[in-house]
Amino acid sequence: MKYPAVIDGERGAYGVVIPDMPGACCAMGSTVDEALADAEEMLPEYVAVLEEQGVPIPPPSAIADIELAAGEMLAYVTLKIPAPAASP
Repeated sequence: MKYPAVIDGERGAYGVVIPDMPGACCAMGSTVDEALADAEEMLPEYVAVLEEQGVPIPPPSAIADIELAAGEMLAYVTLKIPAPAASP
């Protein structure tokens, strides 16, 4: 699944927030690519916590539903969930 991600900041210090995952998925990087990679790495960890708590994983929002403030950019972060280990 691909989730919209809001990017803000300035050269050398970017932040990424995934609006569908409020309060938990915030990533940083010195470049936009680094910040997005950090968000993509953190997202499965956050989803695992939701699952442990019995909270359903929210579906990705439509791009048209995301409001950006001045200076913000929009990108996608892919949720990669590892396949369960095979049973012996």
